[in-house]
Amino acid sequence: MSGTPQPLPSLSAVLGLKPGDMAAVMGAGGKATLMKRLVRELLDAGTPVIVTSTTNLHGLGAEEGVSLLLSGEGRDRVREAAAAWAARGPVVWVEKKLPQNMFRGLPPAQVEALHAQRFGGVLVVKTDGARKRLVKAPGKGEPVIPRGATHCLVVLGLSAIGQRAEPGIVHRGERVAALTGLRLGDVIAPSHLAALASHPESYPSRLPPGSRRVLYLSHCTDAERLRLAGEVWRGVPPGRYDLLVAGDTAEGNFYVQGENA
Repeated sequence: MSGTPQPLPSLSAVLGLKPGDMAAVMGAGGKATLMKRLVRELLDAGTPVIVTSTTNLHGLGAEEGVSLLLSGEGRDRVREAAAAWAARGPVVWVEKKLPQNMFRGLPPAQVEALHAQRFGGVLVVKTDGARKRLVKAPGKGEPVIPRGATHCLVVLGLSAIGQRAEPGIVHRGERVAALTGLRLGDVIAPSHLAALASHPESYPSRLPPGSRRVLYLSHCTDAERLRLAGEVWRGVPPGRYDLLVAGDTAEGNFYVQGENA
């Protein structure tokens, strides 16, 4: 990248999200913050949002949305609920309350049923877990992406670069090592993130045909992190993803390869 890129202010606009879409979010190092960002942007634009998960989901907080247990009656009320809460926060559809402000998500078929009701908004779905690590490799059967997903966002944390590969940083370390060569105690480099993002046995082969495939590098908080994002992008073979994005999710600054360099 040359010069000082100008960030873009809206992630939902960068992604091209519109009513009727389903965004499936996976990976590590900022999924929850990214989901909250999408929710806020969409609601500010007057677009209703339903948030759910095919795995466990942390509560968004009372100020950010209401959590409703999904029942047959609840499914019938999806349009009403989404419209009623659009000005106050997203509707969070879950199956069961768990300890520590966690909820059990929905089976994929129920998420697909919600999407099929065409409630006039965007469905945002967490599709795997990372136990708050910065990088991960998908396990067997992950991610659990519902049919009909229009956007698939693979998240990796740029803040992992320069840190040593320890259990508190890397989720499924043995699997990460098999895909990237990164061993326990090694310093994580941009090449490791690029390999994890692009390896045929990692996320790319698990994304459904026809969805918009997005690699999102989180924690892009300064010029040095943006430079590192460029190194990661250069290590990803053409065609693996449709869109390469880096962002400071909390602050709302987003960079797209080739569009703001």
